[in-house]
Amino acid sequence: MSARGTDIVDRVIRALQKVTPDNGFHTDAGTRVVRGRPENLKLEAGDLPMISVSTVTSSNESAKRTAVRKAREIEIVGMVDASGADYEPAIDELDEDIALALAPLMSIDEMPDATEIALGGGDYRHPEGGSKIAGVIHMITVSYALTQQP
Repeated sequence: MSARGTDIVDRVIRALQKVTPDNGFHTDAGTRVVRGRPENLKLEAGDLPMISVSTVTSSNESAKRTAVRKAREIEIVGMVDASGADYEPAIDELDEDIALALAPLMSIDEMPDATEIALGGGDYRHPEGGSKIAGVIHMITVSYALTQQP
């Protein structure tokens, strides 16, 4: 049995893996969803669009003797090829794909262990320092309870 936090991130990854044109999305980024920080990836233009998923924080919101309420903040970064002059439409497509793929996670049926779910983001990142990669960042925060059986 995996840690509850790992299970939550796995659910986010599975939701993002549905991002394909066959499922009604603009892009096929769902075929390239990776766990990890985007700055640690070695990317080529052929690897894009791509989505990375990583935990930013896993904080303790409250604690009792045998229970802890956790809040896990997960960063989702969609990356596109920005080697052309007009790459923003590609970011727009991936931004919409990610938002639509994450929307079902707001349902209690999709995240039954969650006590609260907040979806935010859509922050665009344009290429810097000679990079040819642009992106969009979404955040999802999931609160859940951990209990220890005495």
